Amino acid sequence: MAGRNGPNSMLLPMVAQVGEFQARLQSGDNHLAVPPGVWPVQAWCLYYGIKTGRAEFTIDTRAGQPLLLYYMPPRTIYNRGVLAYQPVEREGKGTLVLIYAVVPVLVMTIIVVAALLSR
Repeated sequence: MAGRNGPNSMLLPMVAQVGEFQARLQSGDNHLAVPPGVWPVQAWCLYYGIKTGRAEFTIDTRAGQPLLLYYMPPRTIYNRGVLAYQPVEREGKGTLVLIYAVVPVLVMTIIVVAALLSR
């Protein structure tokens, strides 16, 4: 499994579960030995002990060939992660823009209202 972390990514501990086997992931390539079969794969980040950025995928290892999966943690803890065979865009861009747009506007509104009420 390949976890990708860019300069703006969350630096949270990442965990993967294949069937009943659970492993901590590091940024970059993580080699997990999986016996032949069809397995559910789950991956998530831990944010103060809470599972965030959950992603699920089913793999088929009956052919005996190595598989490369990419887990992309979300941009915020409020979105799902992505688990796929190829690198994909991280989820949560809209949520992040909303947070960065709404919070400053809300703070400015409170300051203006407080200034008007203090007169």
